[in-house]
Amino acid sequence: MARYRRRLCLAVDLRHYSRHTYPEQQDAQYRLRLVVEHALRRARVLRVRAQQQLQGDGQLVVFPAGVDVVRAVPALVLGLRDGLFQANRAPGLFGRLRMRASIGQGAISRADRGYLGDCVVLVNRLVDSGPVRHALEADLASDLALAVSDGIYRDVILPQAHGLSADEFRRVDVVLQDKDFASSAWLHVPRSAPARDLGAEQVIWGHSPGRTALREFVVPALGAAHLAATVVSQSRTLREWVLPGDHTAAPATMSAATDPDFDGPDEERQGEPHHADPPDGHHADAYDPDDGHHPDPYHPDPRHPDPHHPDPYHHDPGRSDPAHLPGDPHDMDATGGHHHFQLPDFPHGGH
Repeated sequence: MARYRRRLCLAVDLRHYSRHTYPEQQDAQYRLRLVVEHALRRARVLRVRAQQQLQGDGQLVVFPAGVDVVRAVPALVLGLRDGLFQANRAPGLFGRLRMRASIGQGAISRADRGYLGDCVVLVNRLVDSGPVRHALEADLASDLALAVSDGIYRDVILPQAHGLSADEFRRVDVVLQDKDFASSAWLHVPRSAPARDLGAEQVIWGHSPGRTALREFVVPALGAAHLAATVVSQSRTLREWVLPGDHTAAPATMSAATDPDFDGPDEERQGEPHHADPPDGHHADAYDPDDGHHPDPYHPDPRHPDPHHPDPYHHDPGRSDPAHLPGDPHDMDATGGHHHFQLPDFPHGGH
């Protein structure tokens, strides 16, 4: 479901763009981008935060939510006026840039192919309307014909805020019968002239790729990366991968209830080091009874027979067995035969 938020919108369109050649149109697009970016800097809005929809000779700019329109709109208008004047001081292949523009505010949402909302329709209808086109054609001393909505005029222009005067705007009715559109607007056609930035830190015309990249891309990207790293570091469950032998990543024990591939007690020993230190920091005994790799001499392990402990089924000639006398006929030699022995000679006359 689309999410609508109240946004400030700017629509711009160049005059007689389609009458020029491809190289001239390319030059016009480049200089139009500089003018719009200059106006955004004057409005103290980072370019990465302003969403832009390019349209060849035109452009739709959607400002971030929560922008201070009382301060942003006058700075934006003065920025467009100053940018056009500076760009036309050294015309390129396209020649003199002359622009139509419109500003409105309303609830809009992002869609698959653009933006939704009455405000988007309003600014696009105003910038293409007959009164705005006729005003730009009638005043050759101007590079900008701007139309603002009733709400922008009432909330921003009438308070005489930040360098714009209400006397420089006049009301016009915009009717497009083929579009089934009708609305009133306020038209502003200033003379071509530089417009000084009224902010504390003045923005001066000029394009610096290094500074622009640093302030508008690198710094916000570093801030986002720091925020993401902080969030990830606070999580105890996020683990993208586990390296082989990383015993801290796996649980201490496994069972059939927690691991469907559990094969038995021997699986618990997999991945354990041959000489692991216990939690108390002392070295483990080499004859750890729980370690299957080292037999305990005091507790025989059938898997690891100890040669120092006699086996009842294997005779040890070096040790005597108190349960078997030397001449026991039941004692068998190593070949399976009986041991032959001779009774001692008793003295004659004895019983």
